[in-house]
Amino acid sequence: MSAEELFDNNIRIYKTALWTAHTVGLFSIDRMFKSERSHTMTNQRTLPVLVLILLVTGCWTASNDGPMAVDDFPYHIKLDDNYNLKWNFNSSHIMFQMKVKTLGYIGFGISNNGKMYPSDIIIGWMDGADKVHFHDRYAKSHMTPSVDKQQDWHLLAFKKEDINSRTMSVIRRINTCDDEDIPITRGTARIIYTYNDNVPVSDDNIPPHSAYSRGARSALLLDAPADETDNKLPDGLTTIDMVRTNYSVPSQETTYACTLLKLPPLNEKHHIIRYEPAIQKGHENIVHHMVLYYCPMPYPDSRLNTSFECYVGAPTDFCFFTFLAWAIGGTGFNFPSKTGYSLGAPNDPGYFKLETHYTNVDKRSGYVDSSGIRLFLTKKLRQYDAGMLRIGAPTDKLLLIPPNIDNFHVTAHCPSKCLDEATKATGGQITIFADFLHAHLLARRMVQRHVRDGVELPPIVMDDNYDFDYQETRALTEERVVKTGDILITDCYYDSRKRSAVTYGGLATTDEMCIGFALYYPKSTLNGCQSKPAYSKDGKTYYPNGLDNFVQTTNWSIESNRLTFVYNVQESDVTGDCLTTNIERLAAYQPLKFREYVPENICLNKDNGGHAFGSGVIWPVYLACIIGGVIMWT
Repeated sequence: MSAEELFDNNIRIYKTALWTAHTVGLFSIDRMFKSERSHTMTNQRTLPVLVLILLVTGCWTASNDGPMAVDDFPYHIKLDDNYNLKWNFNSSHIMFQMKVKTLGYIGFGISNNGKMYPSDIIIGWMDGADKVHFHDRYAKSHMTPSVDKQQDWHLLAFKKEDINSRTMSVIRRINTCDDEDIPITRGTARIIYTYNDNVPVSDDNIPPHSAYSRGARSALLLDAPADETDNKLPDGLTTIDMVRTNYSVPSQETTYACTLLKLPPLNEKHHIIRYEPAIQKGHENIVHHMVLYYCPMPYPDSRLNTSFECYVGAPTDFCFFTFLAWAIGGTGFNFPSKTGYSLGAPNDPGYFKLETHYTNVDKRSGYVDSSGIRLFLTKKLRQYDAGMLRIGAPTDKLLLIPPNIDNFHVTAHCPSKCLDEATKATGGQITIFADFLHAHLLARRMVQRHVRDGVELPPIVMDDNYDFDYQETRALTEERVVKTGDILITDCYYDSRKRSAVTYGGLATTDEMCIGFALYYPKSTLNGCQSKPAYSKDGKTYYPNGLDNFVQTTNWSIESNRLTFVYNVQESDVTGDCLTTNIERLAAYQPLKFREYVPENICLNKDNGGHAFGSGVIWPVYLACIIGGVIMWT
């Protein structure tokens, strides 16, 4: 029996035990979740009954792999001033706890588009008689969410924290295999929430929420948030702020500002073990992303700490080695305990370029910004030096997205010719421990793929609900070993149905990017790979008059023209670069064919019938627990 089936059996056992105890008059279920009297019982046999229940559920825990304690919620988000969310998860299930300042109901759900419908919703409240109401629901319109025929969200507790607050704890499968539920996947999840001080008069008459008591938020529910793990920071750290000082942000929508910075003297080797944004208060809405590049050569003091427009002829031709990156919505990142970025050693970089993308949508003047990135360093060196691989498409006009396509696919390759540069100097392999995906407004899905010996392995990282306003470095739950001969791929999928003209790769928010930054150890000389369509096959160009001419003369409103372009891109040869201490240009080549990875469909063999206690070897365990509980009761 699988862990998922065992859990569902346990839920049935728990509910059956509670209902049996309620039926024979041992205690009232309706009183279980009262704030002051949540465990008030009606006779002296209450304690043995609860012990019996705990024995049964505890025996399930002992028989299941990866159990979760029902009061352990290590991850949290403050959704608004009144609504706090905590959660925990394992390989099959996820638990949530919502603590809300409300006198009425609590609503919570998952929505692929971040809107109130279509969505997977739960609503719970406590009525005037302290009876708890709770249902798994779904919404398909601006109407009261309907009760789901298959109740897959299970209430663990609902209680009054104080006179003005309520707490609701729930658990469900990550994938319930219910068409009226939304699976929770790796990558960005769109959370929706609501609450109301008015207590519903019935399950079918729920007061609507107001504009001030609802919201949506993106979160990485199954990619453990890097700054909330058990990897706590040690004492005695040195902090360095790599910031641009007193920069007057232009009154234009998009600005890429660069500044050359010199690292303060360290005198000995250190490891960076954390970095985080240091954004000037009140400027959170204009600082979109920051990239810190290292320079392999020093610069004169006269060029330091002065700002200039990036990519416009500034003397920083060699400052293209990505060191770290942050984007809007992200927080800080803690390195795993075995690795960190090296600084202060003889061959380590001492000069950096800070690139900041400002998005000044209102084109307001008067912003004077001193934002940057804060580094946390330790002298207690870790086992490995870390590095970063940039795997993506060039940010230029060869990244071309036609209009009115719902799922345009861009692929960026890091072939074995490049990766072998990294692995041959590191014992034949490197290990990826985190990843950062970056694109702009049209992006809907991003995946970083891994191929070995002609077979695709499970994705390193994937995001089926990419959110431009929520870009976070993701610590991998399982580190990924990349070996000599392997291939890495970054895939980006774009929805351009609201565009009437071609979108190019570029720096502006309305342009596009397709980049995956993989953090790995031990560090090598390879900084990244980039690839692009050659717009040719077997040496024969698709567009003899040039790509620009083709774009300008094509009627993109004709579907056949768009589909022909999509096909040509898919079949095109590829060219690109290996980014080491030099840029190695790759001649046009056909990407190697491989057997694609197909994830297991856990819903194909799902048995919804199930028996209350399961079957097989678990029976003796349950039987022993029940007998033990009965003996204690009697």
